[in-house]
Amino acid sequence: MAGKENDNVELGIHETLELHEVTTQRRSNLLKAHMMDAIVKDPELKKLLRREQHNSEKAIDEIETFLP
Repeated sequence: MAGKENDNVELGIHETLELHEVTTQRRSNLLKAHMMDAIVKDPELKKLLRREQHNSEKAIDEIETFLP
């Protein structure tokens, strides 16, 4: 995952919990897209699923730079 570039940012408890919630949702999206990619036959849908996987991975990496 990405380095802790934002170590100097102090988040409140509620902000940290919100970021954990967003990360959990993105991880769920990533898992579902990965599982669906294995069974989908349509090339356009595969392309969308792979884009979602990439976007979710990127979002998780970015969010984790803010988490302790």
